[in-house]
Amino acid sequence: MQHIMTNEQNDEVSWPSSMPHWAVEKNQRIKRGERLHIYEFEGTKPQGECNDQNSSSSQNKSSASNMTQQENNGTNHAVHSYRQNHGWKGCDLVHSISSPVRVLEYRVKYANQTRGEGTTLTGLVHFTNMAESHRGYCHGGSMCSIMDDVIGWVGFCATGQCIPWSGFTVQVNTNMMKPVKVGQILMVRATIVKIERRKVYSIAEIVDPEVECETDTTKHKDGTQDDSKKECVHARAEGLVILNRGVLPGH
Repeated sequence: MQHIMTNEQNDEVSWPSSMPHWAVEKNQRIKRGERLHIYEFEGTKPQGECNDQNSSSSQNKSSASNMTQQENNGTNHAVHSYRQNHGWKGCDLVHSISSPVRVLEYRVKYANQTRGEGTTLTGLVHFTNMAESHRGYCHGGSMCSIMDDVIGWVGFCATGQCIPWSGFTVQVNTNMMKPVKVGQILMVRATIVKIERRKVYSIAEIVDPEVECETDTTKHKDGTQDDSKKECVHARAEGLVILNRGVLPGH
């Protein structure tokens, strides 16, 4: 069964209308790697391009809004049809347009084509108002769900290509460090650190690239020091994926 779409068309029309610059700037997206297009999340219907959000005409805005709604409806129908025709029973927990916390896209950078250590998967995550727990903040379970998902999908990339559903996430240890505000768009990334037979070990973190909240101090022999700011970390995790037999050669 084929899962990965080979074209570079996207479903950005279903993204929030206001996105941080780091999330949508072309060069930044290219640096994060090639985009994964998964039929189970996006359907087989080609998706439309972004609408022009800088138009000053109210008529153009209304037309763009109507087009966006039509594209969203088309995307929902395409995804539902594909999933229903291939044995799924409902919507994906964190990739559906209606998900309380939603992965908008994944991009992968492979370490090499034969071995998975160092392969990194980076995603954009929207924490919607449906994920709220404490007033104005999202439920901690929303972060845990994202960690489960990204650790699983980076594990599917262990061979040097993405093979969806080629294993199972069996362990996720998550340390929640800073609460997420309702409506935030953050980055999640996971990196494969070790592979033992069918076991894929990875580390992951949810960060806000725009906010600097940690300082890394380097002291030199002459007594001087350099203070460099780090991006704000909301959560860190360690995880383990068990790949199906035969996915890795000899295992």
